[in-house]
Amino acid sequence: MPGRFFVAAVLIIFLGTVVAAVADEKAQPGEFLVLTYHAVIASPSPADEFSISRDLFAEQMEYLRVHGYHPVSLDDILKAGRGEKALPGKAILLTFDDAYTSYHEFVVPFLEMLGYPSVLGVVGSFIDNPPKELPDTIMSWKQIREVAEKKLVEVVSHSYDLHKGVHYSPPGNIGAIAALLAYSPKERTYETEAVYRARIAGDFETQKAPFVKYLGVAPKAIIWPYGWYTAISQKVAADSGCVASFTTEAGFASISRISDINRIFVRNRPIEDFISLLKTPRPERPLMRAVQVDLDLIYDTSYEKMDENLGKLIERLVSMNVNTVFLQAFADPDGTGNIRSVYFANRVLPVRADFFSHAAHQMIIRGMTVYAWLPTLSIELPDRALNESLRVREGSERESVPGRSWYNRLTPFDRRVKELVATLYRDLAAHSLVQGILFQDDAYLSDKEDLHPAALLNLEQVLGKGYRLDALNPEQARKWMSHKTETLLEFTQTLMESVRIFRPNARFARNIYALPVIEPESEAWFAQNYRRFIESYDSVVVMAYPQMEKVERPSEWLERLTKKAKDIPQGIEKTIFKLQSFDWEKKSWIPDKTILKAMRDVLAAGGRHLAYYPDDLWEEKPGLSTIRLEMSTESYPFTKGK
Repeated sequence: MPGRFFVAAVLIIFLGTVVAAVADEKAQPGEFLVLTYHAVIASPSPADEFSISRDLFAEQMEYLRVHGYHPVSLDDILKAGRGEKALPGKAILLTFDDAYTSYHEFVVPFLEMLGYPSVLGVVGSFIDNPPKELPDTIMSWKQIREVAEKKLVEVVSHSYDLHKGVHYSPPGNIGAIAALLAYSPKERTYETEAVYRARIAGDFETQKAPFVKYLGVAPKAIIWPYGWYTAISQKVAADSGCVASFTTEAGFASISRISDINRIFVRNRPIEDFISLLKTPRPERPLMRAVQVDLDLIYDTSYEKMDENLGKLIERLVSMNVNTVFLQAFADPDGTGNIRSVYFANRVLPVRADFFSHAAHQMIIRGMTVYAWLPTLSIELPDRALNESLRVREGSERESVPGRSWYNRLTPFDRRVKELVATLYRDLAAHSLVQGILFQDDAYLSDKEDLHPAALLNLEQVLGKGYRLDALNPEQARKWMSHKTETLLEFTQTLMESVRIFRPNARFARNIYALPVIEPESEAWFAQNYRRFIESYDSVVVMAYPQMEKVERPSEWLERLTKKAKDIPQGIEKTIFKLQSFDWEKKSWIPDKTILKAMRDVLAAGGRHLAYYPDDLWEEKPGLSTIRLEMSTESYPFTKGK
């Protein structure tokens, strides 16, 4: 058996020398790679993406040997994490999911000859009730015990019965059961967080029993099915004795993050693909082409009609070939900017239609990255008296009134506001597979705000007693301005932490007005600081709206705006320039060629990421044939759709 596979492996030695000129992406100290395998069988089906042939596996292992990779064990990684030993250079961990018989019959004997350690992830329910149509048979507990006795093998949990989907929305969308609150179509209710936690804990207890019975030990690590997990499930895993957990996030893993170890999927593809995975494991951040979308435009009292409208919207986005959607999660049919209801189940505001999770799901399965677009402060609570008591205020200390800005915002200084809005965000994350959050542009405070009692108490802590609000000296004014900026940053950080309870890998973007980018001194008018935004969020969405700003020379203004981004470390990489497609003052659509020119002005000045708002599928605005010339992620989008 070994001879035939090593013949194939020898071929890769030559191949390896050919591609050696491609520079490896170097791991940082404490980083290592984790490869994820499934079945390793004689002749996998070409349609089976995750099973690979034994010949290809042999080639891959020989490539690791020839090119100086050092397979390590899970114990090596845990010891390195505790500071008890150092990992070798080019450390790599081999993991095998689902416990296929090929691991027992071929992989373990093969790796033993090379002296390579490996990790086996066992799904307990697969052994008791094997699923149909698998690429290989599942090992028995007897076979698992046999490999567990090998010095180079570590057997861990892949859950007992979490390797499946669950209904999580009224339309019946199915997502990973380990990471979502289940929805009951019969009862028309969602399970609570307490029930979810108990369900996950019960699975760990069920899985622990056969491990102790057949292997004599409880599992020390969990491989999350499909890579989906939550902060709640991670806590359950730790409480059950799991000291490490594995995800499916690409890139290098690190001994400093044993609770979420990145893994790279090895797929049924040529050896060149495997080499590329090793050399560039960190996925490059793609150019973002985003559309900010109003769900209000497709809302209908008939759920079936709304779903039909959604299909038309998605087809428009697919035809445009954008890769990102900032999807409205709140209802604002009158365009006031002040939010009284939302499109997802929650404990804070009324639900206009429980539709966001379904819309996001349908966009995600079509290859788009979906950010939930949500307000931060412009929320109108059902309890009117409470709402008024928590409003941002302006005027004077003695006679303050609710803020008279466009957005009727709640104060970020009151603990109750933070708790209510954090609950809203937590519920959104619990009920959807959203991949990111876009914070609405309502997170600002003018130079005349905030005179809410909670804010004034905060002001005293910043400036000390004896200050005069109507006569702050320049240093006091600077301190108060900076503190308001930081308060809003901290407020959104709380919302981010709330989202991460259910979506640990969510990304976060925040809207910013153009003026604080071009003129940093204008921070006093908005409590927005572009440099601090770049430091605090994954992306910053600059509202590059020449018409709204009444700019006389839009091209020069956009060039200046873009160059300001280039002056900030990571500014261009993190900044999304959102262009205006509708003139709200004139109440008319901006010509398609004008929008396209604005996009090209930004790109010519060095910008990378583009978005626009609004979009109207019913009026077909902006025009698809023109706007997709820059919004499409295709290399040559000019002929498609003609």
